[in-house]
Amino acid sequence: MFSFRGLLGASVLVSTAMAHYTLDYPISRGFDDDNEVNFCGGFNSVENPRQPFPLSNGTIHIDSHHTLATVVAYISTSSNPTSFNDFNTTSNGTSIPLLTNFFQVPEGDSCWTVDMAGLNIGLTNGSLVTLQVQFDGGDGNLYQCADLVLLSDFTTPSNETCSSDATTASITSTATSSQAASSTSNTATSAAATQSSGAAVLGVKAGSWLFGMVVGLAGVTVL
Repeated sequence: MFSFRGLLGASVLVSTAMAHYTLDYPISRGFDDDNEVNFCGGFNSVENPRQPFPLSNGTIHIDSHHTLATVVAYISTSSNPTSFNDFNTTSNGTSIPLLTNFFQVPEGDSCWTVDMAGLNIGLTNGSLVTLQVQFDGGDGNLYQCADLVLLSDFTTPSNETCSSDATTASITSTATSSQAASSTSNTATSAAATQSSGAAVLGVKAGSWLFGMVVGLAGVTVL
């Protein structure tokens, strides 16, 4: 009998040539290139059993098929998140910080380290969360989700550890500064539209980081 993960892996291999990006680790709920513009990439049901993931020092792997893209990751503690609002606060109203700030990745594989416990929202061994990665390669926001159970004694598999952290690595690509500025601008515009329709997950959290990114890019252009 074929497993869901085996079928998903085959689907990803077939679709890679036309994909905007894929979430390779932890494994995405599913992949449909046409539906990546939707919440959780169009896969709205929680996947059970949830994947084990480190409470601290976990890694995320994506494969980008854009020359330059802006990425951010965030989580929900809802047992069944159904909207972006579920990634804003916990059930008791505690605000959930972004798991990563906005950063940019070049084409190809990118990896970065995350610390779920460091969010300081009460996550402990056994906590259930849903990860959502937002990706903008210049043509609007795209989304992928993965459902996780956080374990204090679970370590990232050796083949998934990061040789360098994409959130701090210098980008060396053929993309120009104007392309980078365009990508950032599109992310801000799309995020604003999403907020107006009730998806306020990026809201105030994103503003200061986007401003810092634009200032940094302007400095690159001057140089």
